[in-house]
Amino acid sequence: MDNYYYEGKRTAVFLGEKVTKYHRTLTTYLNTLLSNGFIINHIVEPQPPENMMDIPGMQDEMRRPMMLIVSANKKVDR
Repeated sequence: MDNYYYEGKRTAVFLGEKVTKYHRTLTTYLNTLLSNGFIINHIVEPQPPENMMDIPGMQDEMRRPMMLIVSANKKVDR
């Protein structure tokens, strides 16, 4: 990953395929949830399982997180 702090639309190659993605910083993702009344339950940065390391391009995915998974619930006002 390069230019981490420049957010927005990007074109990248993911597992040999050209994809369009919209990059945001971790700060933006988490603070957006918090400022909109969400409670963060769990955060995961999944990594490829060992049995997938022979797939072309998968080894390169160990250089940085492939994705971020955030579990959150909206606060209920009572």
